[in-house]
Amino acid sequence: MATVAEFRLPIEAFVLGRLFEHYPDAVVEIERVVPTADTVLPYVWLDGVDGDDAAAALDGTPGLQSVEVIDTVNGSSLLRCNYASEDGGVRAITAADVTLLSAVGDADGWTVQVRGDLPADVSAFHRACTDADLDPALVELHDLTETGSAPSLTESQREALVLADEMGYFDDDRRVTLDDIADELGISRQALSNRLRRGHRTLIRRDVH
Repeated sequence: MATVAEFRLPIEAFVLGRLFEHYPDAVVEIERVVPTADTVLPYVWLDGVDGDDAAAALDGTPGLQSVEVIDTVNGSSLLRCNYASEDGGVRAITAADVTLLSAVGDADGWTVQVRGDLPADVSAFHRACTDADLDPALVELHDLTETGSAPSLTESQREALVLADEMGYFDDDRRVTLDDIADELGISRQALSNRLRRGHRTLIRRDVH
């Protein structure tokens, strides 16, 4: 039976994690794809950092041949990455023969959701991550038929949404601002805005569509 699993992986799981060293408020979303020998997660969306600045910061990063800004839509940048070699996360995906459903990274790490045709495929992914010293943490595991394959909130998105609710940001008589919540989290206003926006989008795609 097809199985969907969500894992937390460290920043170094994907070479694009190097970006957070320069822009800790950035959010990276890898396009959904089935990696093959010729196609290795080529497209990513960026928030919280200018696309050209991100490409410049990643220039010369080991494992990356080139990074090109393809488009900018509503403040988010679409980048195409050409890889010189596979990183640990990609090797784990290809070795286990699982499909990457979503991968969102920020300065706290990566939230990765994969689907395997069999539970054994997901177990193989976990082993491959462990063998690569990526210390995978299982967040959720379910059959595909239970909730489909909709993405889940990342830990940082969940934290931002919960705190915003607790501080009354969504109340009719709102008395706190994004700046107040951002200060509480120790992040920039833009980073908080990105987390809330992506969190809302994830909830809509998961629970409304």
